[in-house]
Amino acid sequence: MILRKLTLLLALAMLWGCGSSAPKKATLQTAEVPPADPRAAKKYLRASKLLQKPGSAEEQAMALLREAIKIDKHLWEAHYNLGVLHRRRGELRPAAREFRAARKIQPGAEEPLMALAEVLLELGELDEASDLLEAYLEERPENVEVRVAHTAVLREQGEHDDALDAAREALVREPGNAEALLEVGRIYRGKGELDVAELVFDKALSLDPKSPRPHNELGLVALERGDTQVAFERFQAALAVDAGFSPARMNRASVLLHAGDYRSAADEYRHVLGNDAEHADARVGLGIALRGLGQHQKAASEYERVLQAEPNHPQALYDLAILRVEFQDKPAEARPLFERFTRVGSGDALEQAERYLEDLPEPEPVAPPVPTAKKGKAKK
Repeated sequence: MILRKLTLLLALAMLWGCGSSAPKKATLQTAEVPPADPRAAKKYLRASKLLQKPGSAEEQAMALLREAIKIDKHLWEAHYNLGVLHRRRGELRPAAREFRAARKIQPGAEEPLMALAEVLLELGELDEASDLLEAYLEERPENVEVRVAHTAVLREQGEHDDALDAAREALVREPGNAEALLEVGRIYRGKGELDVAELVFDKALSLDPKSPRPHNELGLVALERGDTQVAFERFQAALAVDAGFSPARMNRASVLLHAGDYRSAADEYRHVLGNDAEHADARVGLGIALRGLGQHQKAASEYERVLQAEPNHPQALYDLAILRVEFQDKPAEARPLFERFTRVGSGDALEQAERYLEDLPEPEPVAPPVPTAKKGKAKK
């Protein structure tokens, strides 16, 4: 991920058009927008308060944000927050649409740019994400955060040399930037140069010993080497620094899952969900662990809960389809799940889904209802 956490609520002052000075080129110029319409601002603030309350009030908040946009077409913050909410629900294309709308209104704002780049990365639209960030850096080369984000996109594209150049440039501008250093390590890990990657992550750890992320990255290096014991210890070290650091707990759960310790893996996934009930990958992992424990209906419930929030979540679709056909003897229910997966899945799982579809019976056509003769009135 480019961003570690998307801000759900904007600072109140942003409502009133505060921004940075305009650059020379027009594409990123901070637009002059009128002060927010008080009626729109009121709805925006009501939406913000709803999202601060415990429990789910997202639908109400989204409705208020849409009403605010109808009243005030310049309220880019409402578009941005709508995008954040869509993204949290796994609705990536609507999220991208709202982030683009926010950028169109206020091209000088950094938040929609970074959020849009992350969504494009998740959608696999790497070229567009890269072009977006590169264009920004041409006008604002001093922005290290965006440069590190561009590094991550280049790494995901497999452009390791360009990614290294971008990370080094970030470190020249800000030598102590731990995220840039972590990106360098990730690049070397991606290239298979594990010794170099380990040295870089050790350096990042020495610069920021209170961060769990270098420990987590060192655990991933150990996994690449096939040393699950060292990997497990590294993930544990990350959690000792920050017990709420979900990437390390997810990685530890994955190690337990592959070792066949389904009960312990389930406990780890439940721990993640205790901090973030909407963590879709943790819920899918819990489903896999429950399936391993023979609790098939509970596993199905976890997958179904994910699909209620994210109807096209690839892993949930695939795993629920496998559960239906292999463990619950429900091939008729598995077929539409595999069909949906073929539209969003990739890799070996996609090939496996297509093979299942070749073997699963086609649904029988539903016979049209037989019309019944109307009864006429009896003649006298």
